Amino acid sequence: MRVALIGSRGIPGKYGGTETFVEEVSRRLLARGFRVYVTCESKDFSEDEYDGIIRVHIPSVQGKSTTIPSINDVLATLYFLKKHSRDVDVLYFVSPDGSLAAILAKLAKKKILINPDGVEWRRLIKRSRFVPFHLFPVYLATMVYMYLMEYLSCKLPDIVVADSIGIKEHLTKRHNPKRVVYIAYGARELIPSQLSKDDEISILNKYGVSPGEYYLTVARIVAENNIHMEVKGFKKANSTKKLVIVGNFNKKDPYTRHLLKLKGESNDIIFLDPIYDKEILGVLRKNCFAYIHAYEVGGTNPSLLEQMLFKRPILAYDVPFNKEVLQEGGIYFKDAEDLANKMEMLERGEFDLKLIKKTQIKRIKRQYNWEKVAREYERLFRTLIGRSRE
Repeated sequence: MRVALIGSRGIPGKYGGTETFVEEVSRRLLARGFRVYVTCESKDFSEDEYDGIIRVHIPSVQGKSTTIPSINDVLATLYFLKKHSRDVDVLYFVSPDGSLAAILAKLAKKKILINPDGVEWRRLIKRSRFVPFHLFPVYLATMVYMYLMEYLSCKLPDIVVADSIGIKEHLTKRHNPKRVVYIAYGARELIPSQLSKDDEISILNKYGVSPGEYYLTVARIVAENNIHMEVKGFKKANSTKKLVIVGNFNKKDPYTRHLLKLKGESNDIIFLDPIYDKEILGVLRKNCFAYIHAYEVGGTNPSLLEQMLFKRPILAYDVPFNKEVLQEGGIYFKDAEDLANKMEMLERGEFDLKLIKKTQIKRIKRQYNWEKVAREYERLFRTLIGRSRE
């Protein structure tokens, strides 16, 4: 059984949730007897192996935060149709940007899956508020394009995969796909158990923080993740802690410049560049006083799931996607003022932390573990491959 996962930036995962998903699922499918191909952004066409997974390198636009996914996916699909037409049973496009490429796969009569991810076109609405006026038409055109990709991602594939129940309901209501299934993400364990407390404190000291004395966010620095709301809320709160935000800050980006202006000269707000070292990231997550998750658009977020493994209080933006994941394991806020209020209440000990911890553990074990996710994908692929061979 041979499957190709198209649309991630590559493995090992260094960029975000999609890459984490591709790596975790690929490893487990390989162990279950699948041959797995994964596309990777590169400078030229080539192939190699990574832990038994076949990596297919595709030329792409490279940069700190720049890539053109739709073009990359078209190139990848053309490559597969030419080089591996008989070798691959199913093409799985792991984001809606693959919808254009899926047209080619459909014409070649391949079995297709697409994951539309979050409600991507709504992201552009949020981002447009922070860009110069002359760029607004570009954002508007991109929003229309992403809506079209979402529509095609529901009409072209044999099966649509939604990673949250909320996304499944949105797609069903708006586009009525032929068949849509819900398969969640899993939570990636980050911290090695052999680290001593002294080792952890040494790592934290490098970033100017102490155990239990900071709020943490690990996120892509984009408007729909509401980092500005976190900064405003923290500055309003009468807090003795620090705020640490880890992400892809880029001073050329209008939103990053907006955040730097909001931060001002505050030494209690710390902006860190992306951290790809799982050990360091695990230490930061484990030792935070609380985690803040202000994501507004999207389905199940891997960064949130990773944090739940550490059983720390989580302050989450009050939207259905976050409530679906956390349930009683979260503390919810509606705006910056409410976030400041919830921070102060948390520091005064006004929440049931035992219930929060118990709920997070239960949710991870029952719903968001990679073995369960891999089994569901295995059944899905076997069903689709079996149907295509009949």
